[in-house]
Amino acid sequence: MFLKFEKVIPTKDQIKILYELLINRRYSISHNRLPSSKEHSEFVLKNSYVEWYIVYKNEKLYGSVYIHSDNSVGINFNEIKKEDVLEIITYIKNYHKPLPEIKSSRRGEFFLNVAKDDLNFIKILKQLDKIEIQRSFII
Repeated sequence: MFLKFEKVIPTKDQIKILYELLINRRYSISHNRLPSSKEHSEFVLKNSYVEWYIVYKNEKLYGSVYIHSDNSVGINFNEIKKEDVLEIITYIKNYHKPLPEIKSSRRGEFFLNVAKDDLNFIKILKQLDKIEIQRSFII
């Protein structure tokens, strides 16, 4: 493994690191405007994710990964490679179990949400034979 997964506790340093990652993020699904530092800090302290990790590659800050209560997995990296995606998926599946299925509410397996413009990530997932299950639209 080349990636190091640091669990978000959260500490002051982790809040700062996660904000830096958010500021530099190329693709976003969950927000249209950058939250303030205070808003971000409150969000991280609330930590509504089942699990959340800051990820390092070769000792350098690389991105973050979270698992949400609906079994969605968020992988937030600006430059991601196929081998990294495979390692992240392997890590998630080896160290975590999806929450049980709730019909019409939660899938019984992990799934990824991907920003529509993140064509490289989409291409990698297709190369890894991952199955596209839906597309979402704001109405």
